[in-house]
Amino acid sequence: MKNITLTTSPNQTAIQTCLNVLRELIIKSGDYRVSPERFNSLVKAYYILESLPVKKISGYIDISANTHLMGGGLDYSSFTIGEDYFEIYTGFVKYDGGECDDSSWEKIFSSKDETHRAHLTKALECWAESFLLHLEENPARSLLIIDRSKLEGDEEVLAEISPEPKNITPNYAREPVVREYDEVPF
Repeated sequence: MKNITLTTSPNQTAIQTCLNVLRELIIKSGDYRVSPERFNSLVKAYYILESLPVKKISGYIDISANTHLMGGGLDYSSFTIGEDYFEIYTGFVKYDGGECDDSSWEKIFSSKDETHRAHLTKALECWAESFLLHLEENPARSLLIIDRSKLEGDEEVLAEISPEPKNITPNYAREPVVREYDEVPF
């Protein structure tokens, strides 16, 4: 990642918090009905966070847990890993007449700035607990994973997983067809 300095204690604490959440998501992926593609995104996010700042990513991965509220609102906890940033936030979305209004959101941690909460460790603990509580509410519907990323080296892995299809003709199809009937066989 380009501009993230990850040697400071707040950065390490934030990364470890998200690694713990990701570990829980990976272990309980069956309970959350995580598809194979989404499972791969969880593993990729874990790998990126564990390897920071060494691994390079283009695009972003956003992982959210939410609870749908009466009246159409949505309460969420989320984190995003991007090309040159890592953020943790929480928020509330309200729908008014079909229009979406991100009514409020609060940054818990951002690698984009040096200022952090006075009690960052406690805030991260509360955020992680909230994230997992959202999933308990409705495990199959609460987890949202948006993966618009490419990890450096993905191309080789993708080519190995999905090689170019080959058309193979069986040998018997190459033999000439000889049909000589003196009379009809029935």
